Amino acid sequence: MEDMKVPSKIINIYGMADFTFNMMMMIAISYYAYFLTDIAMISAAAMGTILLIARIGDAVSVPITGGILQKTQLKWGQFRSWLLITPPITCLFFILMFTNFDMNVATKSVFLGTCYVIAHVCVNFTFNGHIGLMSILGKTAEDRIQLSAKKTQFTTAASIAFSLVFMPLAAFLGGTDQGQGFLYAMVIFAVLQVLGYWNVFRVTKEYDLYDPNKKFSGAGSAGLTVGEMAQQIFGNSQLLTIMSADCIRYAAMFAVLGMATYYFKYVVGNLALITVYMLCTNGINFVGSLVAPMVVGKTGKKSTYRLSCIIPIVAFALIRVFAGTNPSTYIVLVSIAGFGLTLGTTIAPAMYLDAAEYGHYKTGKNGTAFIMSMFAMPIKIGVALSGAIIGFGLSSIGYSATVEATPAFVSGVMNIVSIVPAGCAVLALVLMLFYKLDDVKVKEYMEANMKRNTVVQQ
Repeated sequence: MEDMKVPSKIINIYGMADFTFNMMMMIAISYYAYFLTDIAMISAAAMGTILLIARIGDAVSVPITGGILQKTQLKWGQFRSWLLITPPITCLFFILMFTNFDMNVATKSVFLGTCYVIAHVCVNFTFNGHIGLMSILGKTAEDRIQLSAKKTQFTTAASIAFSLVFMPLAAFLGGTDQGQGFLYAMVIFAVLQVLGYWNVFRVTKEYDLYDPNKKFSGAGSAGLTVGEMAQQIFGNSQLLTIMSADCIRYAAMFAVLGMATYYFKYVVGNLALITVYMLCTNGINFVGSLVAPMVVGKTGKKSTYRLSCIIPIVAFALIRVFAGTNPSTYIVLVSIAGFGLTLGTTIAPAMYLDAAEYGHYKTGKNGTAFIMSMFAMPIKIGVALSGAIIGFGLSSIGYSATVEATPAFVSGVMNIVSIVPAGCAVLALVLMLFYKLDDVKVKEYMEANMKRNTVVQQ
């Protein structure tokens, strides 16, 4: 199967798993901070602490799960196996994350934080297996860009669908009990996540075959020692650069997303507008995912990524000056910022594969599975940082579930949703000035690595 072009059917099924996965994740990303403060009745400072600690634990598990994938092969294939095993466990613990049992606040905090960590460790196994398949399915730069773009397109399509159906569905399922509505909606979306990954498992059997002769230790093995894994990260300057920039970009993205509930409830005074907000922003993000491959074709991946930092800098600065309590202006400017950020998000998986080719060329060891698992690390760190930004930011401006929307409080919220993400985008742009890989160099590395692999196999 190595020389075959990836069929469109498999590319679409591969992307569909991102659709069902993101439908589940959007509840946690968009509403979990709100669930903790306004449904579980945990203070904003405690919420920030819970999410920071839980998300740090989640992030620490990323290289561990990536290392396990690099060094093991179960009977259903090196990557496919995890699409079968871990999604049901993920389903269970994401459901438990949205339970509100009758416990004291301390016990409830520990319980929900523990469920969060277990759920997201399982996500890491599945996510790493799914993205690792990209290195097997896509043997050319063109196929990799197509898979990368399709991944983001289905993800943003899920965000659009989520914005349309989640709040009405939660209201229908929960009635006057918002917490019950969130829980039942999570049950539905978590089960869909399982079915999406199982479908990818089904159609990729001929690509990720179990190889009983594949060595994962000793000379000439496909496995990496702990020291070699560290070298794959810290000895790869281009991987470190793109990971660092991604961490900052994701922190901005998730902070703005997580603050939307507070903005519309307390600043605008109309939480129902969040459905319009999510529909508009996700619709523009979807357009960004369609445009990104065309921009790459004109300017290359490196310049496209830098552009994805410049656009949000301008948009977030304008939010602070012009938006205020005007929801229309806020929605338009956040949509523009999201369009810019999506340009980078769409091409990021392909850029990690570029960094893997660079690392392979530099070290002589193919650490693609491990390096691709690092794609999730900036997302985890960004989510952790955004939780801290939201929790400690709200605490610093005196937030409580009964807060009055005074001018000072509104100004504080606007600072969190504009100045902070603008600063993040500036920092990401500065970091990307140190990224040196261009498409010509990457093609040379891919050809050299293929020749090396051919010699080794002979």
